[in-house]
Amino acid sequence: MTVLFLIDTLAIGGAERSILEIASRFKKVKPVVCYIYNRDELRPAYEAAGIEVVGLQLPIGSKHKVIIPRLLKIIDTYQPDIIHATLYRAMMVSRKLKRITGIPLVNSFVSNSYSSARTDGLRFATKMKLRFYQYLDKSTAKVPDIYISNSVSIAKSNAQALRVPMPKIKVIYRGRDKARFKYVEAEKGKALKESLHLKGSNKILLNVSRLRPRKGQADLIHAFAKIHLQFPDAVLLIAGEGIYRGELEKLINSLNLQAKVKLLGNRNDVEVLLSIADAFVFPSYYEGLPGAIVEAMMAEKIIIASAIPENLECIDERSALLFPSGNINELSNQLKKVLLHPDEYAPLAKEAVKQAEEKFEIDNIVNQYEQAYEQLIQS
Repeated sequence: MTVLFLIDTLAIGGAERSILEIASRFKKVKPVVCYIYNRDELRPAYEAAGIEVVGLQLPIGSKHKVIIPRLLKIIDTYQPDIIHATLYRAMMVSRKLKRITGIPLVNSFVSNSYSSARTDGLRFATKMKLRFYQYLDKSTAKVPDIYISNSVSIAKSNAQALRVPMPKIKVIYRGRDKARFKYVEAEKGKALKESLHLKGSNKILLNVSRLRPRKGQADLIHAFAKIHLQFPDAVLLIAGEGIYRGELEKLINSLNLQAKVKLLGNRNDVEVLLSIADAFVFPSYYEGLPGAIVEAMMAEKIIIASAIPENLECIDERSALLFPSGNINELSNQLKKVLLHPDEYAPLAKEAVKQAEEKFEIDNIVNQYEQAYEQLIQS
């Protein structure tokens, strides 16, 4: 069967990477990936994986009356059996397509979009804007035939916010290829350290995430500032890009951490970064299912993460060090523990890779997607 994957952009993000991991391994499905807006950093990776990609290359803010006719031409060309839309704008467009074409429609829940963790602290005008988007989402939420959620907590949160019946939601976790993260050539790690001007004595803390306030990188930098004098060889690497870069750069400068904290931007070598890291740190306030944590688990890293429900579907107290989100002192204490006694926490990393292989191995995830599509077609 042919599945048309419709998504806002192919920028570097968790949802975009997950579709790439899954679509490149299908056995029963021919994927065609269509992105609406003009961001496509991941397009070369999709094409290298043999996935057919179509880009509308429209500016953000383009109206549905511009988008829909172009998508109808793509549908006419590829004749998809199913449309699977991910991220807000693509999902809203897909529901109009469903009404026009009648093609079976899947939408994805990939984030805790309307939770209090997101709305708390927002300015009134921003909160009202988000509530308006929620109203639009809820008013058409009955259109998709099924939803696929990347975690149970996200399924429950969105079901409540959008009044979607739980039986209409199928939970399928994000998957990763364990071989990619388990077997990284030592020479690649050595070359990466040299390119980043790191010494063999450096203790490396790593965060991989988009640069956004909700990802907690400011908390992480503040926590690192509390302990870096005690650990002069420690460095903090933050891989990712986003709207918060300017604020984080100001924070790093104000704390005089320019030599200790490096913002690496978008990276295509996360598995190599993980191979040189002594610990992976993920202080997010809310998530979908965090693929970055899954990757750190596959790489057998010591993980320090906020104890939010989305993270706790990946890890627990047997496989990671946890702290309350937003608690900088507790985060600082956990960093100190790992830097002082890394060997003491190595068993957590071994348990993490065991749990990851049981829950997130990519071939099993791909099978679940194909079964969901087959069941939808049959029904």
